[in-house]
Amino acid sequence: MSDRRSIVLGVLACVPVALSALAAGGMAIAGEQRVLAIEVALPGTVLIIGALVSLVAGALLFGRAAGARSRRRAAAAADAAGREAALHERARHQRFLARLDHELKNPLTAIRATAVAAPDGAESPAWRTVDAQAAKLSTLVRDLRKLADLEARPLDLELVNLEQVIAEAVADLRQRDPGAGARIDFTVTRVPWAVPPLAADVDLLSLAIDNVLGNAAKYSTAGPIEVRLREQDGWAVMDVADAGRGIPAGEVSQVFDELARAHNARDVTGSGIGLTLVATVIRQHGGDVSLRSVEGSGTLVTLRLPIRR
Repeated sequence: MSDRRSIVLGVLACVPVALSALAAGGMAIAGEQRVLAIEVALPGTVLIIGALVSLVAGALLFGRAAGARSRRRAAAAADAAGREAALHERARHQRFLARLDHELKNPLTAIRATAVAAPDGAESPAWRTVDAQAAKLSTLVRDLRKLADLEARPLDLELVNLEQVIAEAVADLRQRDPGAGARIDFTVTRVPWAVPPLAADVDLLSLAIDNVLGNAAKYSTAGPIEVRLREQDGWAVMDVADAGRGIPAGEVSQVFDELARAHNARDVTGSGIGLTLVATVIRQHGGDVSLRSVEGSGTLVTLRLPIRR
């Protein structure tokens, strides 16, 4: 429809030129020799030329500005639609996880109770396997529900000393796992300036840091674990580096996906939710998470939090 309208307007625009060309041709054939002379004073001519140039330039600028405004409005509308779609998808995902938790909780409890109550259940390898796998599935469903709850939970912000939060997480790991704790080295850069207090939900932040430290301890049975904190360009930056088994190059891009686990980590207990949870918490605080890893050499996880939100 718009193409047809453009063609019609183009034809109409050509009509005056065509009529004037026909009239001029008829006059020439008839031998019309009269000359039309218009006398205009030089100042007036300059003024008219300037007005015409300004008119053309103004029309061009107006058209360009109108086009830019139209593009900005279209981009803003597309951005708003994208955000609304993302929020809708996140809400749908949370509802699904809540239903999954509700539907699986009772059957899994019944399976575990049956395994325990079965004759020779404690001594039977088959029943022990059933109970262990049901427990693993229960943990997985619980962690998925926890992740959905985290995404919907509002932050309870307060001024937090990040160095103290990390120190407490390190101390807690040393208590739970003395072997891994003995390999941890926590360093803080305070010169020329230290990391100032920042607004954060201390419970969620502690949960994320515990997960990162736990992964470093779990996937590195030997070698140092280095935890570093510094301020950089208005961000609080925390690095957790280990000399563990690392992640295969083809799987590094998937580590923050739900349930993602590298094929060389199948022998270690886990649900594949930990790094997804970490990324969710840090994003809620306006920060970001990155990971670098080399299989057989180790892994570096970097958390960045804005000092001023």
